[in-house]
Amino acid sequence: MLSSSASCHFCGNRESALLWAEHKELGGMWVCPDCWRKIFDKNLFVTSSGSSKGGGCSCGSCG
Repeated sequence: MLSSSASCHFCGNRESALLWAEHKELGGMWVCPDCWRKIFDKNLFVTSSGSSKGGGCSCGSCG
């Protein structure tokens, strides 16, 4: 569950749409959508990770 003090692991953003993802080297973490896209593009997340706190990706592109 996302706590009210949660922030993006990379940039510190505290927006409400944080995503949970498993980084290949750093483990599980909350990330904002902008950082999620950057890290995803670098292929640094474990396959099938990344979801919003409500369940499922909020980007609109994922199936």
